[in-house]
Amino acid sequence: MIDDFGHSLMIGDNGAVLNIESAAAFLGISTATVRNWVKCGYLQTLDKSTRYFFHKENIEIIKSKIVNGDFKKLDKRANKAKTCRTFIPDEYAQDKIGFERLNDIVYFIQANHIDLSFALLLITLNLLKREGILLDVKIDDLIENKGLLFTNRQIKKEVLSWISETKKIKIKKDFSFLLDCDIPRHRDILGFLYQSLLAEGQKSQNGSYYTPFDIVNRVVADYVRQDSKALDPCCGTGQFLLAFSDIIKDPLSIYGIDFDEIAVKIARINILIKFKDKDFTPNIICKNTLFDVSNYSLFDSNNPIIKDFDIIATNPPWGVHFLKGDINKLKKLYPIITSLESFSYFLQKSISLLRNGGVVSFILPESILNVKMHKDIREVILKNTRIEKIIYLNRIFKNVFTPVIRLDLRKDDNLDNVAIEVFKGDESFHIDQSRWLKNVDFIFDIHMNDFDAEIINKAYRIKHVTLENNANWALGIVTGNNKEFILSEKSEGTEPIYKGKDVRKFILEKPSNYIKFSPQKFQQVAPVERYRAKEKLIYKFISKNLVFAYDDRQRLTLNSANIVIPNIPDYPIKVIAALFNSSLYQFIFQKKFSSIKVLRNHIEQMPLPLWDDEVFNTIIRLVDDIISTRCNFTELDDYIMDQFSLSSKEKTDIRTFIS
Repeated sequence: MIDDFGHSLMIGDNGAVLNIESAAAFLGISTATVRNWVKCGYLQTLDKSTRYFFHKENIEIIKSKIVNGDFKKLDKRANKAKTCRTFIPDEYAQDKIGFERLNDIVYFIQANHIDLSFALLLITLNLLKREGILLDVKIDDLIENKGLLFTNRQIKKEVLSWISETKKIKIKKDFSFLLDCDIPRHRDILGFLYQSLLAEGQKSQNGSYYTPFDIVNRVVADYVRQDSKALDPCCGTGQFLLAFSDIIKDPLSIYGIDFDEIAVKIARINILIKFKDKDFTPNIICKNTLFDVSNYSLFDSNNPIIKDFDIIATNPPWGVHFLKGDINKLKKLYPIITSLESFSYFLQKSISLLRNGGVVSFILPESILNVKMHKDIREVILKNTRIEKIIYLNRIFKNVFTPVIRLDLRKDDNLDNVAIEVFKGDESFHIDQSRWLKNVDFIFDIHMNDFDAEIINKAYRIKHVTLENNANWALGIVTGNNKEFILSEKSEGTEPIYKGKDVRKFILEKPSNYIKFSPQKFQQVAPVERYRAKEKLIYKFISKNLVFAYDDRQRLTLNSANIVIPNIPDYPIKVIAALFNSSLYQFIFQKKFSSIKVLRNHIEQMPLPLWDDEVFNTIIRLVDDIISTRCNFTELDDYIMDQFSLSSKEKTDIRTFIS
């Protein structure tokens, strides 16, 4: 028998069976690769007597792993920015049956190597049939270029234009599956499929990851009204536009812009289907918002002004790598933004397009809150908008490990007494916006409530210095080939080398790696004298905590363990180690920066109190005890907190937080 994909099937005792040719077509690989995977144990045949026949269910499981990036054999050579791997995003799956049907569609398109745009066109025609907008259409109608009958004039215009762009595609009768298959009911089924078929590398390069429905719906519920004028300046296939249309009655009050032609086609079709009984041309266009959108004429002559929006909501691209010519344009158009970060440009542009009192709601990486390079857009925000709320969403995008926030801004000239509402899980609290104007680099320390701020202020109120311009810094060694240079056994001419995992508070663990120190052979090496300094601090780079070891033995480190050599006259290095390892400074670091990397810029902001020699000497004695006996840490920790006059409650809260 033949399955829905045209593959040869047998029915065995345990369900459908595929032969080698069918399995290869289903997986989108060659029969030679199938044989190799069987040999390597990646695929299981029915049994020894039926070589190269497979249970269809097992082949489907392997295909699912490939699509979702879980098949490790293929991942070994994967560079995320270059991979052609696709995956079906979990956030789009609303039900198991629907998810399986969508899997079938994705597999069919991949197995038959169908042009992406044409495949989406066929699914669009299928969807329009279901919606009663297009009368029945067969694959022969497209092959023979027969006329199609529509009930909506504008949709007909959109579809015929799309068809004309695919005339060179060789249409096969097998493609009829896409015209006739059962499409699950889903708000943005076309966008789901497009997202599922895009190579992950392409999404990464474009900074494009589509937004889960529940997040979109909450933004719209908070700000959109029936008469709102709404814009998504990076609309993709129209997630936010469709959510706008659930509330806004006039489709001409809904605007979308994106530079992805296929995404814009889908967005226009989506909004036309949503308002299928209305005759209108969507205000959704394929343009570059940053370069092509002024505050004036862009759309048609009946609606010439693109400005004065009530709500602008989007998930903008992050980390886009601009071409050199585009960078020059951006510098002229947005001179305030020096980071070259794509989401910062979109934020500044969107603020300019709001009416006074209008709201911007963006989905953004948490790094906008505290990374130094983003101080430019933070200053723009603080001086031009009232921050309505910040919601910490954590990690919401599949295969993207960056924590995410939702940032809501209201355009307003009156910035007095602005109370920002912050949501973190079940916790919520308010922060005075003026506090962030006073922060170094305008850091948005959302993890710090007013009680936390008072504790931290006690540390900063004491007269102090910092390491900024008062230290030498060094990255650990980058060998360029650890397999060649890093040894697990000590041998003649080698010495210990320490990784981040070897760094403990005040001390380095017993070494587990060795190296022949040949700086000229390594990819990146700091000045040798910094490794060989009489005294230095070694700190773990990838860590949510401050972990600083004291070193007076001129030891070497790899780049997961970096170096700082303080240069403050009469300020003992062991006192700095004690402060940075203390519970109070863990609290300050996590509340102010909430980083998983210990960055130089953050360390340079930590206060170093100018206490007298008696205090310094007590701290040094306790540090020496810890280094020699690995005890007395609690005594040192209490002593440091006492110097800041912290109450019992404050001490308890600090230790509870960092525990």
